[in-house]
Parts: sequence; C-alpha cells; structure tokens
Amino acid sequence: MRDKILHVCSTLLFSLNQWIQVILITRMIGLYEMGLFSYFLAIVAPLVLFSRFSFSDLVPTQRKYSYGYTMFSRFRSILNYIFLFSMAVFALTLDLNPYEIICLILFSVFKFFETKEDFIYTENIAESNINFLAHSKIIKSIVTLSLFAVAVFVTHSLMVAIISLLISQVLVYYMYDKKFSSYDNYQARLFGRMHFKHIFWLGLGLSVVGLLSSLNANIPRYILEHYHSVEDLGIYATIMYFSAIALNIVITINQSLIAEFASAAAKSLRRFYTSFLKLMALYVIVLLAGNIILILYGNDILVFVYGAQFEGYQTEMLLLGVFISLIVFEKSLEMALNIFNLYNIQVILQMANFIFTVVLSILFIVPFGISGAFIVAIISAFIVLVAQVSTILYTRKY
Repeated sequence: MRDKILHVCSTLLFSLNQWIQVILITRMIGLYEMGLFSYFLAIVAPLVLFSRFSFSDLVPTQRKYSYGYTMFSRFRSILNYIFLFSMAVFALTLDLNPYEIICLILFSVFKFFETKEDFIYTENIAESNINFLAHSKIIKSIVTLSLFAVAVFVTHSLMVAIISLLISQVLVYYMYDKKFSSYDNYQARLFGRMHFKHIFWLGLGLSVVGLLSSLNANIPRYILEHYHSVEDLGIYATIMYFSAIALNIVITINQSLIAEFASAAAKSLRRFYTSFLKLMALYVIVLLAGNIILILYGNDILVFVYGAQFEGYQTEMLLLGVFISLIVFEKSLEMALNIFNLYNIQVILQMANFIFTVVLSILFIVPFGISGAFIVAIISAFIVLVAQVSTILYTRKY
C-alpha cells in the first residue's frame, strides 16, 4: 500500500511538472507557441498510442502466450522505429515552416524515447514493482522541470524547450530506467516472424482502441486549429490540461491495481466487483469535491495560473468538470474490460465514437469554437461510457 501511495504522489509530481511546462510556455513564450505545442502533441499522440500497442494493459492481463518480456520488447522496438519514420514523413508533408518542422521532428524523437521507457514501466507494472515506477517519475520530474525551466527562461524558444524535454528523457532512460529492465539478448535473437504475428494479432484490438481513442480526443483540436486559430487551440489545450492531470492520476491508480484486480477476477467475479466498486466510490467523492471547486472558483483559478488573457472562461471550466468526471469512469471501465480480455469490442465502441466525434466537431466547433470543443468532448466521453457499461452488463450474463 505504501508503494501505491508513493506511486500516486509521484504521478501528482509528474503531472505538476507537465502543468508547469504549460504555464511556462503560455506565460514566457506565448499563446501561439502553446497552441503549436498542443498541435504537435495532437499529431504525434495517435501514432504513439498505436505503436505502444497498449502493452501496459495487455501484458499484465493476456493469458494466451507465455512469452517473456523480451519478446514483447522486440515487437515494441520495431513499431517504435516505424513510428519515428512515419513522423519524419508527416513533418515533411504537413503545412509547416522549417522551424516548425524541426520542432515537430525533435518532439517525435522525444516521444520515441518516452515510448522506450514506457515498456520498462510495462514490465514493472506486470510484476507489481510500483516502487520503481514512483522513483522513476520523481527523478524524471525533477530533471525535466529543471532543464525545461532553464531553457524557457534563458531562450524563450519553443525549440530549445522541446530539446530540453528530449535531453531529460534520454538522461533518465539511460541512467536509471534501463537498470530495471529484464531485456535478454539471447531471447531477443530468437524473436521471429511467428512471435511478431502472434503479438500483433493479440494486441491489435487494443492498439486500434488506443489510436481511435486518441483521434477522438484530438479531432476537436484539429478542427479548432483549422477553422479558428492556433491561439484558440492554445486556450482550449491550456484549459483542458486540467483533465490531463486528472487522467494521469486515474491511469496511475489503475495501473497500480490492474494486476491485483486481474488476479481477483480470475478467482472470483464477486471479489473483483467488490474491489472495483470501492474504487468507483472513491472517485465519486473526489469528483464531487473537484466540481464544487470549479463552480465556485473556476475562473479565478484560470486567471491566477495563466494570466488575465483567460478572464471570462467560467463556462468552459464548468464544462471541464463534467468532462473530467466522465473520463475518470471511462478509463476505469476500460481497465475492467481489459481485465476480462474484451479487447475487440472496444474497437467497435471507439470506431462508432470516432464517427460521432467527427460529425459533432463539425456541428459544434465550427460555429461555437472553444465552447463547442468542450461540448464535443463531453458528448464523446458520455457515448463511450454508456457503451462500456452496456458491454459489462451484457457480458455478465455469459
């Protein structure tokens, strides 16, 4: 329990570190650069999630193959290089100037090393080695924030800020994270087409879910940037970052519990649902308190943190509270579906939601801008949540 609490605290620190990055870019570099940074993330995120094949959920819960971590690591490495090559092609084909192209490529290399680190996290999640996860995030937060703050204060350059993220990621990966990997060179040489094919088909469903889930989250950003402006995207992304903090915490808690929950489900569904509903009750209490704070002080929080240019977005903060409430339960139910190995049904859910998101984005974002983007995010999350609950209730009969 102490390790799990430390893990949650480390995630809070890591989320605070990312939040400070957003604040520094907005205040010290500019709102346009914040929008550009968010645009890069929106471009990279779907391919990152696809290349990761949701191993943090798949590896601890799959029961089909007895492959060691090295086999999964080799598979991840191949997809990671495909991701990097794809991003280089994207950077050269998108309507960006040379400076923005370099920034996007550097950001992609940063995500390349972050994905390498993510697999080491996957190994330790599967082994319930939560202590390592906590210490890694603490070290990474301190190193990243120190270098990032110096880069921004000295240069006021988005490119240098991204370079600082890359340097921090490489330092932590090679000097700390790799010590906790069980990579076996002998097993790696045995990896072949058969292993690739088995892992590919095993994880394809979850990978597509990750890809579609990311697209559903980022389509409003694409539409907002295209039909309005990069600055509007910067405002939306900056406000929405509060949901990223909440999501990081929920994912961390779920990762800390997924191996334990999977074990409980294998022994008794009643034991699993008892533990799962206790977790949901805890989330309800926290979300009620959070929404009350946003109702009373939402606009004040925005202005205090980001400056006077964010005055007048109280409605968006209320919509944010509703969205956070929905995604907390959505991610938790996603964990439950993964524990029951219901991977493929999630593909159908996300594909349907993808269509809804595209249509809703055109209907709401084009005329209403930032407020419309929040409305789309809420409706999209609600659709997925209802579908997840329906799936769990239906499969319980069988």
